[in-house]
Amino acid sequence: MPNPVSAMARGTAAMVRTLAGNARLLVAITRVELSKKYAGSVLGASWLILQPALLLSVYLFVYLVVFKMRFPGLSRLDYVLYVFCGLVPYMGSIDAITLGAMSIKQNIHLVKNVMLPIELVPVRAVLVAAASQGVGLSVVILLSALNGALTLHVLWLPVVWALQILMLFGVVWILSSIAVGLPDISYFINLFLFLLMWVSPIGFTVDMVPANLAAVLYLNPVYYLLDVYRDSLLVGRFPSPHVALIYVGLSLLVFAVGSAFFRGFRGVLLDYE
Repeated sequence: MPNPVSAMARGTAAMVRTLAGNARLLVAITRVELSKKYAGSVLGASWLILQPALLLSVYLFVYLVVFKMRFPGLSRLDYVLYVFCGLVPYMGSIDAITLGAMSIKQNIHLVKNVMLPIELVPVRAVLVAAASQGVGLSVVILLSALNGALTLHVLWLPVVWALQILMLFGVVWILSSIAVGLPDISYFINLFLFLLMWVSPIGFTVDMVPANLAAVLYLNPVYYLLDVYRDSLLVGRFPSPHVALIYVGLSLLVFAVGSAFFRGFRGVLLDYE
């Protein structure tokens, strides 16, 4: 019986070699996809800012106008930054997962007719989403600096971002493998991500969660993702040890599991018609 740990180790090592050996190719195909993403759109790349800004407006309207909620210790601008700092990485994750999950199913011709390693097809979707997220993060950094909240802890942002990207690689490798044979999974993914958005601490603070529901919050991986981003960009401190440990461990574990899962199904995917 194969050892799962050994399988994960081999899969992870193989994926790392593939990513490193095709770094230039990844940069090239990501640039092409970014140029195609907004081609033909009237507003073009402006949607990189407009999309999170419009969703931010919806959040602010729901919490500040409809529910008339007040947040002790936070000014209006502080709250806007709090929401925006959570919204940008979450939207980046949504884009990566929704695009990456169907990437192999929709581009099977590329895998069969072009010398493109199949592993890179979902990775390309994640990198395109990450580039879009980078624009949103730049806006958050600018607003945080204008609000006087930016500190040297922003230097940890590349590490936080890299771990998020690794985690997303693992997620889309798993989902894209399943979606080849079960394309209906895309509907469940979209519904799940929509529901997850409203139960994640994007528009509300952790202190507002009732004690009897706190356990549900701590089981939500998005909580740790948003917490490390806010510590880096808004609070100006190192993440608490347990949050940092869980975030790093979760990112690396999902990457390893996704690597092993995808490598196990690679032969089946290449033969799929």
